Amino acid sequence: MKIRYFATLRDVTHKTEEDWAPREATVGDLLRDLGRHYGREFERWVLENGKLRYALVLVNGQDVREQHGLDTPLAPDDTVVFIPPVGGG
Repeated sequence: MKIRYFATLRDVTHKTEEDWAPREATVGDLLRDLGRHYGREFERWVLENGKLRYALVLVNGQDVREQHGLDTPLAPDDTVVFIPPVGGG
């Protein structure tokens, strides 16, 4: 599975993208696994009390909030993208 990070999450992970060996069955499983791997700074952008937080999470270009949320199933050939909110003016 390919994972891509943007903005603040790129800074947190020190990566723009990575190949992740999928053990995860769902988006929620992946987020918890990535949270354990990257720590609280990653978690604070994506999960809060077991729910999606700030970051937009896309699987193959589709917002998981418009699919099955954390229960959205994953496959080994999926691309998951994390886009935290950005500000500016």
